[in-house]
Amino acid sequence: MQDNKILCSKRTQAVAATAAVVVLYVVLENLGITCPIKFFTGISCAGCGMSRAWLSVLRLDMAGAFRYHPLFFLPPVVLVVILLKSKINIKIYKIFMFTIVAAFVIVYMYRMIWGEGDIVVFKPRDSIIWRIIKSL
Repeated sequence: MQDNKILCSKRTQAVAATAAVVVLYVVLENLGITCPIKFFTGISCAGCGMSRAWLSVLRLDMAGAFRYHPLFFLPPVVLVVILLKSKINIKIYKIFMFTIVAAFVIVYMYRMIWGEGDIVVFKPRDSIIWRIIKSL
């Protein structure tokens, strides 16, 4: 019985944390900060384009979703796997998570080096940190 309470508590915490991240991004978006990492550093993160990809999905524009971020479909899968972690063999779980991280790193590096457009950028001089240091 105690194990079920702990498992339920962990699931609730995972769902709450996910909801908190979504709310934070909605608030930041309304403040004009589309990506906090890019805002502070001027460098896109590995998830850059993910929000726009999901907005494309909501418009049923799958080509646009893949253009914004080719791995947009993975975060919900990862969330489900995390919620079901206790029912999955730990070795398979670790291999799965490593594979997901590796996929994001590979896609990020590819987009950073050979990517087209303005979705993934490396512009440290556009960051708030650069502007603060420059003003000092």
